[in-house]
Amino acid sequence: MKRDDEGQIVAVSANPEPGFDEQLDPGSSELKSFFELTSDVSSKSGDQIRQLRTSDVELSRVVEDIINLLTDKGLIQFTELPEAAQQKLLQRKILRRDIRHLDLVADDDSDQMVP
Repeated sequence: MKRDDEGQIVAVSANPEPGFDEQLDPGSSELKSFFELTSDVSSKSGDQIRQLRTSDVELSRVVEDIINLLTDKGLIQFTELPEAAQQKLLQRKILRRDIRHLDLVADDDSDQMVP
């Protein structure tokens, strides 16, 4: 294992590595505490990463809506956007249209009575 200047465990390796100069019994309370602490940190950072990814999806829709608003008002031209941005926006527009079409077809089928 590796310790910081204050003597706290900062890393553990199952294999001999440079800088990992000390060994502890796998059942030691100090080692258990280290794993509990890193598990808590990992869990919290995992939650934050999931929240950030959800926020990214939501924010991408906001940006898309802003671009649509600006182009609808004539403040920017769609063709002024970088080619990659144009392609991504067009792909999303097509996907959204296809999903709406599928939803309408499903709604139409549910209104029909089966003899």
